[in-house]
Amino acid sequence: MALSTFAPNEVTISMIGDGWSHVVSGFAEDSIVTIDRQAETFAMYVGADNTPTRIYNANTALMMTVALAQTSESNDLFSAVYEKDRTTRQGVFTVLVTDNSGRSRYFAEEAYIGVVPNASYGNSMQTREWVIHAPASDVNLGGNSKISAGTLAALAALGVTVAPQWQ
Repeated sequence: MALSTFAPNEVTISMIGDGWSHVVSGFAEDSIVTIDRQAETFAMYVGADNTPTRIYNANTALMMTVALAQTSESNDLFSAVYEKDRTTRQGVFTVLVTDNSGRSRYFAEEAYIGVVPNASYGNSMQTREWVIHAPASDVNLGGNSKISAGTLAALAALGVTVAPQWQ
């Protein structure tokens, strides 16, 4: 068993729009991004006679909630992208979330800001939680340590190639 290492400062969120790109910075202290699937891939159906069926749902939509400190300059970019989309309907962008200290990756070629955060001001740092909707996504949820020989063999049998640094 190998020692795992997760480095929060190596999580990146990259956004690319029409004529612009941005790497998000200034995250909140205890949260960077929360990623939620919008639908189960398989739903269980059981008939009255106890006959089970799984129902496949091709929906790969994600909702990403990005938590920024109120002082983050990325708030300005999110506001500008949202405002452009609200007024021109041309605020769609590509988004990539990567754990660079591991193998997790979330990609959506088309995404948009769905919710502008509420704001509060006080005697301490406040956060802004921006919600990004991604109607279709490509996801690899991976670990952060070297992969054992047994798991490498199972992954190979599933057609997965593992980069040398993780072997």
